[in-house]
Amino acid sequence: MLEAIKKRQSVRKYTDEEVTKEELIEIIKAGMRAPSARNRQPWRLVVVTKKEDLMAIHDFEQSYRMMDTASKAIIVLGDKDVQIDEFIYEDCACFIENMLIQAKEMGLGTCYCAIAPKESAIESFKNRFHFTDNLLPVAVVAIGYPTEDNPLQDRYDESKITWL
Repeated sequence: MLEAIKKRQSVRKYTDEEVTKEELIEIIKAGMRAPSARNRQPWRLVVVTKKEDLMAIHDFEQSYRMMDTASKAIIVLGDKDVQIDEFIYEDCACFIENMLIQAKEMGLGTCYCAIAPKESAIESFKNRFHFTDNLLPVAVVAIGYPTEDNPLQDRYDESKITWL
């Protein structure tokens, strides 16, 4: 698993090979192993499998352009009925990171795309997918088989660390 963490990177171009439901379930199971504040587990998911829905997401804004080649996508929402807003972002981010690592471990590529707190993006997703008001769309994750591995970057930056 440590190698998957070291090799994880955002993928924006995918092959035509389909990601199976079984593969998606394994990815989601990893996400559900994430910690959450007060163990509320506020994440709710919409698995996007239809090409027309992926293309609609692609058209919402430029930062979602990789959806045109993604096999599937998972929209991660936070349920405001079970968790206060302040913790929804953190809880869903932990969930998403687990999914990204699991997907890499399985040979899949992913791209994490934020939705909230950008109001225009939130409204685009709510209008297309008819989310209730208690569900905050936090992010969407594109998933597919990558066309290539890009060179890995060492992101370790000592200047961002304060040692006490």
